[in-house]
Amino acid sequence: LSKKTVDERKLQMQNYNTYIEKGQIVFTTFHQSYGYEEFIQGLRPDISSESMRFKNVNGTFKKICQKAMKDLENEYVIIIDEINRANISKVFGELISLIEEDKRWGEVNQIKVTLPSGETFAVPNNLYIIGTMNSADKSISLIDAALRRRFIFIEQLPESNLIEDSTLRSVFEKINKKLVNELDSTDLLIGHSYFMNKTKDDLSTIVNESIIPLLYEYFYDNRKKVKSVVLEIIDGLNYRISENSFGRLRIEEINN
Repeated sequence: LSKKTVDERKLQMQNYNTYIEKGQIVFTTFHQSYGYEEFIQGLRPDISSESMRFKNVNGTFKKICQKAMKDLENEYVIIIDEINRANISKVFGELISLIEEDKRWGEVNQIKVTLPSGETFAVPNNLYIIGTMNSADKSISLIDAALRRRFIFIEQLPESNLIEDSTLRSVFEKINKKLVNELDSTDLLIGHSYFMNKTKDDLSTIVNESIIPLLYEYFYDNRKKVKSVVLEIIDGLNYRISENSFGRLRIEEINN
């Protein structure tokens, strides 16, 4: 990253953390065990009670909704990382209807629902929901069709301009150009994070420990196809393929 970009990023993170501290931004990560109880509301053991007793506890989303509802003049954001890793229909429950733009509290068709606890619940129109996901995770559940209609989707492409080292930038661009020709999906392109804040001295480490293992997955352990991409990577550079009959391909620098 350039000095200017780093400074801009630091300022963004300062602002982000300020809103986190104020409670106007909440960050959570979905996973396969994540449920409605953690997100909206659920029963939890009351550890303050001397006998076995359960109480209703509000989840992450309900808490920020309540806060936003009391402060309609300001905007609130919930960020859901890995949104496709949970059973989305189960986690969202009544939200399938409540998060529609025209049904938010404060809109013309505003609605509220009754939770299993008997409480009424609505989603205010000053709360924004941001979900992030890696579309290459085909082994993970796809976004529920009903939920998909309630979001807009913005593709984040690999950005070579974020790679400062010219050699690594060139390698990055060559890899993805080759993958575009070899694969049916652009979802499987290599991300720029592997190469950020690195130099050409890190090339063998990046390729051997991150890129080549990924290529073996992409090409279902087809050694010949992996080799064709690796040859593209090292073309014009002082590197060669080190082949091991009993192991995966690796690259090594050629000693002059």
